[in-house]
Amino acid sequence: MKNFVGGGDTSLHAVDTANGADLWTFALGRRATATPMTYRSKDGRQFVAIASGNGRDAALTVFALEK
Repeated sequence: MKNFVGGGDTSLHAVDTANGADLWTFALGRRATATPMTYRSKDGRQFVAIASGNGRDAALTVFALEK
């Protein structure tokens, strides 16, 4: 199982919940300013979103997960 973490650094991480290993990292280009959110569309596709930056530098980055 995976957890997604954006612990105030400049990347989003997918972490293996069994052993804490970093499975995947994406450089956001600015400091993460929120906890990642996951949601599923009506057709069952899962997404992960995270906010980063602030003010005019703010961004929302969304990833579609593979089934």
